[in-house]
Amino acid sequence: MASRSFPGFFIGMLAPFLIWAAHFGVVYGINGMVCARRAEDAQLLGFPMSVALIGIATLLALGWVAVLLVKAWCGAGPGKHVGAADPRRFARWFAIAGSGAALVAILWVGMPALMVPACG
Repeated sequence: MASRSFPGFFIGMLAPFLIWAAHFGVVYGINGMVCARRAEDAQLLGFPMSVALIGIATLLALGWVAVLLVKAWCGAGPGKHVGAADPRRFARWFAIAGSGAALVAILWVGMPALMVPACG
């Protein structure tokens, strides 16, 4: 069986958390830019700009993590190239648990940003 480098394996296991961290930065970056540029009244797709951009970022992050969750659930996650069964099982469990936690964290960050005004 082909072996995979440890950094690639480790990043694959941490991918849901990395997506959440990127989403966190994007959400607060959008709010910061909207407030710094005084663009609270700007509209995008019929919604305030910050709400539309954060909504898009949240949907993208949720979709990406959901794909990782399905891949891990089907056994195609980060441990698929590992030779021994125990690390594969652990990597699969970690990817599934991490994806679930990341989905909750992304909603936890995205929902208040969608409900509260950007500069309120």
